[in-house]
Amino acid sequence: MFQNPGSGVADNAMLVACSDVTFPDKTVKKMVVVAIAGTAAESTFDWTDEDGAGGGKGTAITGVVSWADFLKTPTEIPASPPAADEAYISVGTATGLCTLLGMVDSSTTPKQTLVEHLATSEADILVVTGHSLGGALSAALGLYLAQTGAAPGIATTYVYPTAGASPGNDVFAQTFAKVLPAVPGPVAWQSWNLDIWNTLDVVPQAWGTADADPTIRTLNNVNVIYGNVDRTPLPPNAVATPADVAALSSRLLGWSQGSQVTYTPVQGASFPGQTVHFVPERRGSLVGLPVRVPPHDSIGFAAQALYQHGMAYSDVVLAGMTPLPQDKNALVSGVERESLTELLNYFATLFGSASRVEEPDRVEAAE
Repeated sequence: MFQNPGSGVADNAMLVACSDVTFPDKTVKKMVVVAIAGTAAESTFDWTDEDGAGGGKGTAITGVVSWADFLKTPTEIPASPPAADEAYISVGTATGLCTLLGMVDSSTTPKQTLVEHLATSEADILVVTGHSLGGALSAALGLYLAQTGAAPGIATTYVYPTAGASPGNDVFAQTFAKVLPAVPGPVAWQSWNLDIWNTLDVVPQAWGTADADPTIRTLNNVNVIYGNVDRTPLPPNAVATPADVAALSSRLLGWSQGSQVTYTPVQGASFPGQTVHFVPERRGSLVGLPVRVPPHDSIGFAAQALYQHGMAYSDVVLAGMTPLPQDKNALVSGVERESLTELLNYFATLFGSASRVEEPDRVEAAE
């Protein structure tokens, strides 16, 4: 775990696990899984320094780091100016990778970094996975481990990123596809080396700058992703994109274009999203917030986006599976689980919106 100085949350976390796994064809293989946590919901460090969506300057996105230089020595030092036809990652991606590569497992003697651990690991398959911020970082970390030969005792490396933003530019995405070829499955989420994304999730739309097209990932989809209209004059009965949302997407688009590289998503596989009219507090809860489609304000937009970026994935991927046992363990003393309302109001503050939702506005879903 990593906690930035002054932070009150775990800003980054990573787990390494090893087990024998039985595959559908009944073969048993030893698998090492490196799982990377997504954005800590109330981590200003994550949003500003790694995701790049928070703050007012966007330096985590406007700045880029040479991938060739990073492979030699992990660094957060930006290239200026970036050269044509070379692979680059965002400064935010580089910051996250440096953090992960610098983490030490204090339970081992001697203490080990991830690379030190993998250097002596023996297994059949290495899987690097993560969601959201973890999706972008798992794609980049998996490529780093593969290109540096960090796990000589493991024959095969796969990545399984979900809902990740673009870690780098077009040449980086091409390098990813060459080193880690796609292994498509019967459905999107049963694939290797592909970023699994929900077509109604705004996060994977970053940081592409292509024209709006619902079949690809680009920031130009954000304003219209939930059925709003962002042109004038507004057609009859249409709902305009909330002003705060339009301002935010414009700012993010400007940062991406200001990087002087063409941010490009790594190869991906999508599943069709479905808008909801009620966003539960957590999966399976009857308490939450009603939302209008299309959203009429930034809070409604954020609530829909929060569902599409989180619960929509588990609702699709885990459909038909035996539910996991409910965790009945008490939270660590001093730790509280954020409510949906707290998250929405935190996001509003982070992105400069004046909109707020009050706790009493939560309602129970109709049964």
